[in-house]
Amino acid sequence: MALGRRVCADCSARLAVDNGSALCGPCSRGAGAPEKPAEFWRRPGMRAALRSRHFGQVVNAYRLEHRPALTQAQMGRWLDLTQGQVSRLERAGDPARDLRKLESWARALRIPAAHLWFRFDAPDACTPWDELVRRLGRSDVGARTVEQLQIVTEDLCCEYAWREPTQLKADARRCLRGISNLLAGACTLGEHRELLVVAGWLLLLTGCVEYDIGNHRQAELDRAAAFWLGEETGHGEIVAWAFEMSAWFALTQGRLDGVAPTCAAGTNAAPHASVAVQLQAQAAKAAARMGQREQVMRILDRGFTLLGEHDRPARPDNHFVIDPSKWDFYAMDCYRIAGEDRRAAEHAREVLRLSRRADGTERSPMRATEARLTLAVVAVRQGDLAEAAEWTTAALAARRKSVDSLVMVAGEVVAETRRLFGDDPVARAVVEPVEHAYAVIRG
Repeated sequence: MALGRRVCADCSARLAVDNGSALCGPCSRGAGAPEKPAEFWRRPGMRAALRSRHFGQVVNAYRLEHRPALTQAQMGRWLDLTQGQVSRLERAGDPARDLRKLESWARALRIPAAHLWFRFDAPDACTPWDELVRRLGRSDVGARTVEQLQIVTEDLCCEYAWREPTQLKADARRCLRGISNLLAGACTLGEHRELLVVAGWLLLLTGCVEYDIGNHRQAELDRAAAFWLGEETGHGEIVAWAFEMSAWFALTQGRLDGVAPTCAAGTNAAPHASVAVQLQAQAAKAAARMGQREQVMRILDRGFTLLGEHDRPARPDNHFVIDPSKWDFYAMDCYRIAGEDRRAAEHAREVLRLSRRADGTERSPMRATEARLTLAVVAVRQGDLAEAAEWTTAALAARRKSVDSLVMVAGEVVAETRRLFGDDPVARAVVEPVEHAYAVIRG
C-alpha cells in the first residue's frame, strides 16, 4: 500500500520525497510563513480580524483559518515569539502599537500591504476590490459624533437672532475646525457626506454673521464655500440658501436688478424647501424698492401660498427655516416701502409681539429693530415726529445688529423725514440719532 505524503510540521506544506526533516525548506531556514493565495485574506474570519486593527486577533484568525489549524508554538517560530508571547498577544485587550514590531510580524506572515491599517513598504501592485470596500467601511467618526455635530450646529443656527456675533462666529468656526480634522481621518462615505453637509450649514451661518458685522469679503468667501459644499453633496437646500444670501447682499447694497434672477436660481435649486418662501420675500423687497407695486403684491401672494404648503418647523428659531412669524417680518418691509402704512404697522406690531419672550427680553432683536424703524416711518408719514423719534431711538439702541440692513432701513427713515419735512428743526430729533449711528458704524 502506498504511503501518504508527509507535510511540514509548521506550515503543512508537502515535503519533498528526499526531505528527511519535519520542516520544509523555507520553515527550516526561518523564512516565515508561506505566501497565501488572495482568497485566504478574503475569508470572513481574516477580514474581521484585519478590520479590528489588533494584530493578536490577526494571528488568532491566521492560525484558525490555516488548513490544518496551527498551534501557537508554530506561529511563534514564524513571529520569533515564544508560545506564551503568542498567547498573550492574542489575548491582549489593547492592540500592539509598536510600528517596527507590526511591520516585522506582517512581513513574517506575508500579509499584503493592501490589507494592513499601517504603512508598509512591501510592494503591492494592486488593491483588491474587497480591500477597497473594507477601507470605505473604516471609520474613526461614528454615527454618534455626526449626530452630536448636527445637534450643535442646529443650536448655533437657533442662536443667530440674538447671540453676540463674535462669540457665535468663534463657536461655529471651532466646529468647522473639528469637522476638518475628522475629514482628514478615516470615515465612511456616508459619514463623509454628512460631515460636509454640517460644514455647509456652519459656513452659511458664519457668512451671515460676518455680513452682519460688516466683513463683506469673508461673508462672500463663506457663502461661496457653502455653495460648493451644497453642490458637491447634492444638497439643494444649502445651495438655495447660498443664493438667498447673494440676494440679501445685493438688496442691502442697492444692486436691486440682481435680486430677482438670484432668487429664481435659488428657487430652482430647492423648489419644495421652505427657503423658497424667503427667496420670494427677498424678490418682493427688491421689487418694492424699484417701485413695482403690482409685482410686489403678486410675489407676496405667491410666497404666502408657498408658506402654507409647509408644516410649522420643530425649531422655528432656526435662522435657516421659515415659519409664519418670519412672514410678518418680510411683509412688513414690503408694505412699508409700498406706502401701505396701516398694513405695515400691523405687521410691525406683530413682529414686536413675536420677538418678545415671556420675561420681556427679545428673542429676535434684529427683527424688532426693523419693526421699530417701520413704525418710525409710519409715524413720520402721519406727521408725528415725536413718536417717530422715540421709535428710531429705541431701534438704534439694540445691541445685536446687522449693519447693512440697519443702514438700509434707517436710511429710509431719514429719507422719508427729509422728503416730508425738509430741514425743519423739529425733524432733527429723528435724523440725528441715525446720523450718529452711521458715524459709529463707520468708525
